Amino acid sequence: MAAMEQNEVILSEGNGLQSTKLLTDKINAVCYIETVLKDPISRKERLKRGTGFLSKLNMPSERGCVEIYGVFTNNHVLGSINEAEKAHATFGYEGSEEGQQVKLKPEKMFRTNKELDYTFVGVDKTDIDGLNLTIQPILMEPEPELKKGENVMIIQHPKGRSKHFSQEKILNVEKPFVFYKADTETGSSGSPVLASEGLALIAVHHKGCGELSYNKGTLSSEILMHLQEGTYTKISDSFSDSQDKEIFEVGPSPKKIKIDQEDYSNHEQPSEEVLANLSQEIVSFWKPLGRKLKIPNAKLEEIQGDNIQYPGIKEKAFQMLLAWIDQGKTATFAHLSVALQSLGKNRLADKYCGSS
Repeated sequence: MAAMEQNEVILSEGNGLQSTKLLTDKINAVCYIETVLKDPISRKERLKRGTGFLSKLNMPSERGCVEIYGVFTNNHVLGSINEAEKAHATFGYEGSEEGQQVKLKPEKMFRTNKELDYTFVGVDKTDIDGLNLTIQPILMEPEPELKKGENVMIIQHPKGRSKHFSQEKILNVEKPFVFYKADTETGSSGSPVLASEGLALIAVHHKGCGELSYNKGTLSSEILMHLQEGTYTKISDSFSDSQDKEIFEVGPSPKKIKIDQEDYSNHEQPSEEVLANLSQEIVSFWKPLGRKLKIPNAKLEEIQGDNIQYPGIKEKAFQMLLAWIDQGKTATFAHLSVALQSLGKNRLADKYCGSS
């Protein structure tokens, strides 16, 4: 019997239909970055350019968390406060539109790392609000689980031209980087790399290798780890799944990641008081931690979506940990330590689980 045709059919296994507003928001947040440097010897001016995107961070301070707006790009685009002070970000540079400039404000915040090749420079939110554009920041959050073969999208300003995008498949994920086939050119450095499905930020575009046919970006989770804890996953510039990994810490000597549960002898369950304290420190990655703790995805989505029973991110993080405790005997300090370390949270594992 012949199959019956219908007018419309959903074929995608995932979210095949997506909001155009979500895409527009991501596009509007991307900016062209330009700074002019003077050579100290020749005294000639040299143009440096790249791509960036508006974001915001919640940073701890004496008065609690402070919300800071800024632009992410690459360290090799803006590698110093001096370069950032002379830089502008141009939003809305698309097609025939020349866009609107915003002055970067490193005095508000300036963080950078050469190996991860990222820079975050503060901006004045009133300058953003004053633009004749509606711009929503692209949040720097831990990336969703990535798989080879999934598509990514890169919104960029190649060679300083107006905004373009490319799409192609993920080749490999090897922390702190993700490798992909999506095209970029000079000037694309610092572009946001988005998951094609859901358009979540997964990385900041870093560089590529024509000989080996890949481009690569620094994973969002690695940038967050460095911003929050001063650590990131150290890895040699290779393309091998078997590459040894370690945590690089600013200051002390590197520490190896321990992920073998047999290394830990504490098989007691954490108390609710311990979980309540821990929940305050996992707000930026509570769902990835929940997945590592084997919480069913349906339960995580239930907690995330219920803003009446579970208001606020800290409460959602706490409820996730309580759901984990409900699993019974497997919910131990040892299990928690393994999960935290697998996300690169060695300091939290040491603090709450006593691992070393």
